[in-house]
Amino acid sequence: MKKIFILILMSACLNLAGQTEKRINGIRLETGFLFHWNTLNTDHYIDYVSPSGPNSASGLTGADLRIVFPTKFMNLDLIAGTLFEKCWDSYLTSSHNYSMNGGGVYAGISPCIKTKNFGFTSLFAIGMLSYKEYFYYAPDSNLSSIIERKKYSSGPGAISSLGIYGRIGPVGVHPQLQAVFSGGSNASFLFYGFILPLTVQF
Repeated sequence: MKKIFILILMSACLNLAGQTEKRINGIRLETGFLFHWNTLNTDHYIDYVSPSGPNSASGLTGADLRIVFPTKFMNLDLIAGTLFEKCWDSYLTSSHNYSMNGGGVYAGISPCIKTKNFGFTSLFAIGMLSYKEYFYYAPDSNLSSIIERKKYSSGPGAISSLGIYGRIGPVGVHPQLQAVFSGGSNASFLFYGFILPLTVQF
């Protein structure tokens, strides 16, 4: 009888441990607001010829959506996601036009230290990213004096981040510091900033 009781107790403990691990390691959906500074990509030529002075985008805002997949390793997750962003200080007039936007898809690994309700995370991802910066200025009606500048990146890129997460039940938050690199034959862009996603654990 004593042996049966011990077996039942051990079985219950193993089942509880499995449920706890499932709650910690379940698939997680994250979506939220992102902000990236553009100071590392300032185009001084655009700033010089712009009639309004410094003109390059000061930053970009957008959204990030990702799915976090657990692995058999407690401290390693797999990530797949997408992001899109654009500058908030774009404008369009009859003689002056400026815009900047971009985004793409990515996948990578997330080494982490996590418990059921709290943890520290990182992200190392590669993806296909594309960004475009466009400037147009017509100082007068003479078409020969039009100034136009196009810069764009398209192809492989990289994303990295450091963050913390906290959750109550299936819902939580996961603020992160983030850097994004997008390269190409025409231009390369490097952004840094943060994202503030909400998370849902399944």
